[in-house]
Amino acid sequence: MASNLRPPYEYQKIDELNYEFVNRDGINYHLYFTPISSIYPDLPNTYSFNIEREGTTSHPIDLRIAATVVHILRRFFETIENAMIMVCDSTDGKQHKRRNLFDRWFRYYNDGTLTTINAEVGEGDYELLLSIYFRKDNPNKPQLIKAFGDLLSQNYYEIVV
Repeated sequence: MASNLRPPYEYQKIDELNYEFVNRDGINYHLYFTPISSIYPDLPNTYSFNIEREGTTSHPIDLRIAATVVHILRRFFETIENAMIMVCDSTDGKQHKRRNLFDRWFRYYNDGTLTTINAEVGEGDYELLLSIYFRKDNPNKPQLIKAFGDLLSQNYYEIVV
């Protein structure tokens, strides 16, 4: 993940998997990782990742939010075996905006150590955009790729690479 010009916001590490920060507009953000290996044992050391902000107040673009998220993700991926699944659902119709934002951050900040696989899952009006991220040197890489594909194929969905 490339060096960025904007410093991250100061954040509080609540515990090993939970973080909080407040941006310049006073909006609280919660970032957290949830282990999914107990549900999907074929995805070892894999966590879902969520970003939630309090309230619905819109604010101007704030590049320090990206810098803060990326800083936390860098720490997460210091553990070579860690993998992360990002899910963007269509409950608010903004799934493509979220995916595009995260893809843009990935392209800008990735220093070549991470890889990602994107997938789309859906029926009718409901759509999920899923991505799995892991280090290229993750020793579980073949297992992660197969398990992510199996997870999708169980529901007859295709991976979009």
